[in-house]
Amino acid sequence: MTFLRPEALGVFRRWGEAAAALAVTAFLAWNGVRDALAGASLGWIMGAGAVLALFWLRAAVLRALAHRPAEAPGVVFVREGEIGFVGPGHGAVIGLDAIARVELFRLSALDEPMWRLVARDGSVLLIPANARGADALPGALSALPGFSDLAAVRLLASMESGRRVLWQRPGLRPVTTTP
Repeated sequence: MTFLRPEALGVFRRWGEAAAALAVTAFLAWNGVRDALAGASLGWIMGAGAVLALFWLRAAVLRALAHRPAEAPGVVFVREGEIGFVGPGHGAVIGLDAIARVELFRLSALDEPMWRLVARDGSVLLIPANARGADALPGALSALPGFSDLAAVRLLASMESGRRVLWQRPGLRPVTTTP
């Protein structure tokens, strides 16, 4: 039994990690500055911890912004250099080094966006943007050289129908996008 409304619980689940990262960053930064001004050597260690916590904060905010209610069937998993999707009747895994192009598309304004990961051999992995675990995709794909996770999150939020190429491996033939 919970005393929170489902809407409030949903907001907490979405932004809870970002709030925790912000609290840790603020605590370490405050104590680091205070101890450094007092001449304690522990202040520099806390300052370094605050810088690391900033990276955690950025990743948590990106995950919260990319989060969509998990309504589509299937689960996305990200592990050491691989992205996988297991859905009803199909599933696949693609290595980050095998990805040639990353696209987002939406069939109509009423449909949810889909991630389209195209491998160098031409195989395609389609992932619904509202599948469980899909909010980790922008962070995982940021390992690709030149991929902008901020642009991906922005496009997820504002995309109309059509197809948009987010990233393409350098040296490949350019692909035209459809509005």
